[in-house]
Amino acid sequence: MERRYTYFDGKKDKDFNINEMRKYVEKKQEIDKFLEKLITPIIKDKDFKILDACCGIGHIPYFLSDISPRSTFLGVDQTPYLIEEARKLCLDKKNISFEVADIYDLPARYQKTFDISLNLKTISWLPYYDQFLKAMISVTKKHIFLSSMFYDGDIDFEIKVREFKKEAGKAGYNSYYNVYSYPHFQEFVYGLGVKNIEAYDFEIDIDIPKPPRDMMGTYTVKLENGKRLQISGAVVMSWKIIRIDL
Repeated sequence: MERRYTYFDGKKDKDFNINEMRKYVEKKQEIDKFLEKLITPIIKDKDFKILDACCGIGHIPYFLSDISPRSTFLGVDQTPYLIEEARKLCLDKKNISFEVADIYDLPARYQKTFDISLNLKTISWLPYYDQFLKAMISVTKKHIFLSSMFYDGDIDFEIKVREFKKEAGKAGYNSYYNVYSYPHFQEFVYGLGVKNIEAYDFEIDIDIPKPPRDMMGTYTVKLENGKRLQISGAVVMSWKIIRIDL
């Protein structure tokens, strides 16, 4: 069954969403630095076609285009106002383009078109990942890089969040913060015929202060062993970056 999902409801919380994503450009996130470390040996000095699925305001291709200037990047997102912001951000980047599109519609137009596809911090915010992963594999030839929250045991956690301070939260639960079983995810993806999967645990090494109590937003807690937990609201953010080789 296809599980289409509209993450942002119209223009509700538009200014808030844009302002939060602009922070990713103003100060590069640690997990984005981690992605760059993993992907740079693959894309540097290459001439690739690269897709950023669910690109938001386009900050990932904005940074990666400097690492791989001969590559071309396409960012797609289902939210028109985010694509408008992405085009403004990357106005001077001639190797980046954007379009309003749903990932589920891309296989009909882009079968095995992209050498590399990216999907960062999205699938935990979907009802589930099965149809999404099938679409990503359909449009990709070499590698998929994605990040999500995973649990190392054989348990999926469906977590629904209602933020009463947001417009979108007034009518009910407004987002997911799912944590998926990595063993089950791995089994599912291998079942789609991929060649190899590599998982990289992301461990943050900076302190992030708490946001206001009635807002979701990442902060860190330092443990006795010196490591840090990322937390948003009541959810522990157990991030992995996954590389799927096709």
